[in-house]
Amino acid sequence: MDRAKTARAALVGAALALLVTGCSAGVTTASPGSAPTGAPQAAASASPGDVTGGGAGEDDLRREDAVRVAIVGDSLTAGGGRLLSDGLDANTWMTYARGDGVEWVGGWAKGGSTIQEQAAAVTPVADVDVLVLMSGTNDVRKGIGFAASAASYDAVVATVAPRHVVVAAIPPYDRAPAAAAVYQRALERYVLDRGWTWTDPWGFARDGLVFAAGTSPDGIHPTTVGYQRVGESLRETILEVGGTRGDLLQAGPAADGTAEGDRSRTS
Repeated sequence: MDRAKTARAALVGAALALLVTGCSAGVTTASPGSAPTGAPQAAASASPGDVTGGGAGEDDLRREDAVRVAIVGDSLTAGGGRLLSDGLDANTWMTYARGDGVEWVGGWAKGGSTIQEQAAAVTPVADVDVLVLMSGTNDVRKGIGFAASAASYDAVVATVAPRHVVVAAIPPYDRAPAAAAVYQRALERYVLDRGWTWTDPWGFARDGLVFAAGTSPDGIHPTTVGYQRVGESLRETILEVGGTRGDLLQAGPAADGTAEGDRSRTS
């Protein structure tokens, strides 16, 4: 009888061990430092190309097909850190544009910089699908007309060598609204002549030539909510350019202004 009880106990123990082993095989633990599902994008790592979360499979497939985006600009792009290299923050539009099909892969931005300074400082970025360039406010501030700035836009595009170029309108500039409007009209004509995509993500913030009430703390920059709206608008434009990275790869380089699908877009 003792031998029978011993045998039954052994069988039960073996069955329990097998059950535990089988269940644990399907459990995946989160990688150290990975963001929880649904975490705000602003809390994610600011490193270009970083993907929070872990594990192979669907996340990797989304990253492989994500549109690779480089950004160049002034404080409107650099954010509160004043330098893009400091990382993304709540006052950086890319914080709200990246993720789920849009991958930030680099670029250059500095508060107070003109397009000439940006052209001199930006360095090549590998394998860029879309360049988003938003500059001009500081040209207006320093009294630099668009004719003196045009070649610098070409220089930025040539350095980054993206497959497609998106140039965003500058926001209202309350200190010199008429001069900003003149610069912007010339910039838009130039962008469309080049075959690039022109977009104005600032419609919500415009009241004629100045910022609408409550949309800017200083007449130069938007509120944090405004940065979010700009980021969401530019995200839509980025995804409209080619739909997926595969489409953009087929389209080829756009630096010569011959890419298909270029358009003017207003939000």
